[in-house]
Formats: sequence, structure tokens, C-alpha cells
Amino acid sequence: MFDSIINIIVVLLLLIGLFFMLAGTIGFVRFPDFYSRMHATGKCDTLGEGLMLFALIIYETGYEGIFKGDFEHALFVSIKILLLICFILLANPTSTHAIAKAAHDVGLQPWKKTDETQWMYDHDLETDEVINGGEIR
Repeated sequence: MFDSIINIIVVLLLLIGLFFMLAGTIGFVRFPDFYSRMHATGKCDTLGEGLMLFALIIYETGYEGIFKGDFEHALFVSIKILLLICFILLANPTSTHAIAKAAHDVGLQPWKKTDETQWMYDHDLETDEVINGGEIR
């Protein structure tokens, strides 16, 4: 009975983690610019990886430790996974911030939504050059 409850909890955490990983991947593919793509992958991947690793901790201590009787080994492995979660929670946001700051420092501008007719005023269609700095004539 207790082992089936552990398996259900582990599967639910793995599926929720998979959902967040998939949402981050879809955000990476669908979002329009570098900064929003970094935001989607940074947030969703951190949460998805954390949930999946937490499911492994529950499986290791609950199933391998309690039911198979090797609790010391399971506890040691769970502590390693917990340290990995802590590293991911520190490294992912820090690296995302550093990459976004580097992109901003080199001049990469965020995407801005314009109205659908703005292209008529920004470019000369014959020469494909910007007219008057994009101002409406």
C-alpha cells in the first residue's frame, strides 16, 4: 500500500516537472526575442528539473531505502540529489542573468510590438531603406 502511494507521488512530480520542461521548450520556440526566450527557459527549466529531482529523492528514500532495507545508501544518494537541486537553484538564475546582461551590454534590443501598418511608414518599399528614422510622414 505504502509503495503504491510513493509511486503515485513520484509519477505526479515527474509529470508536473515534464509539463514545466515542455512549457519552457514551447516558450523557447514561440517567443519572439532573446530575452523572453531566456525568461521562459530559465524559469520553467529550473522548476521542472527541481520537481523531477525531488521525485527521485522521494523514490530513493521511500522505495529503495524503506522497502529494500538499504536506508543508509538511499539517504546518501538523496543528499547528493538535494545538493544538486541546490546547485541548480543557484546556477540557473545566475547564468540566465549573466547571459541576459551580456546581451544587453552588446546592444541587443528587446522586441517591441508595433501596429500592423507600421512597416508602411518605416521602409521605402522600392529601396528597402528606413525613411525619416521610422517616423510617419
